[in-house]
Order: sequence, then C-alpha cells, then structure tokens
Amino acid sequence: MIVKKSTIKHLVDSSDYHSWWGDRELELYVARPISLGQCLVEDGVLATWGFPNADQVEKYLATRRFESDWFAGGGDTVWLVDFICLGGKVEIARSFKGLISLFSGLGYRDAYWLRTETGKLGWFKLKET
Repeated sequence: MIVKKSTIKHLVDSSDYHSWWGDRELELYVARPISLGQCLVEDGVLATWGFPNADQVEKYLATRRFESDWFAGGGDTVWLVDFICLGGKVEIARSFKGLISLFSGLGYRDAYWLRTETGKLGWFKLKET
C-alpha cells in the first residue's frame, strides 16, 4: 500500500483521540500494520487491525492498551485496533460496511473492537463467503 505520510498525519491530527500521536506512535500503530497488510487508508478513513492471541486479548481487555507486537500475535480473529473516519454517522456506517465486506472476503467469521476510552467491547458477526 502506498499512502502519503501527509494523508495519514492529517487523519491522525483530525482525531481528538489520536491527535497526540508522535512519530513513535505512527511507526508502531500505522507503519507496522501497513507492513503487514492490515491497514486501510481511503476516503477520509484510517483503519488498522490485528490478530492477537487469547492471552494478548485478555491483556488488551484488562489494560485497554494494544501492543504493536499483537498486530501479528498469532490469533485467528480480527481485532479492529484504530479507526478514524472524517465526517459523520453516514460516513462511519459506510466505512464499517466496507470493513465488514473486506473481512468477510478474507474468510473471517468474526471481528471485534474495544473502545478503549469506555472499555466497551463491540463485534461483527461476518457473513461467510
């Protein structure tokens, strides 16, 4: 994936939750998943996902912190790690539908995410292809 660094920086800077990120966080939480093919950047959206194993998921839920090594953690379930979407509810819904389609097309049955600021766990039951 070839994406301009300025595009990613704009998306991150536009997010109240991510705007504090510096070069280290961009390396750990954007460059790493890009290198693994686990990042989507398009139309005002940045999404990253990983595959933590069961122990890593337990730690993630307890600490609300996703370690960069967990992007390739050896698990078999997709975890949406970071999601930034410019725009409103319509754009967010469209983006989530796109992610559901992407994950389903890759053969996954479930996808999860954790709202780290609230501890709320979310999930998709994906359609089998």
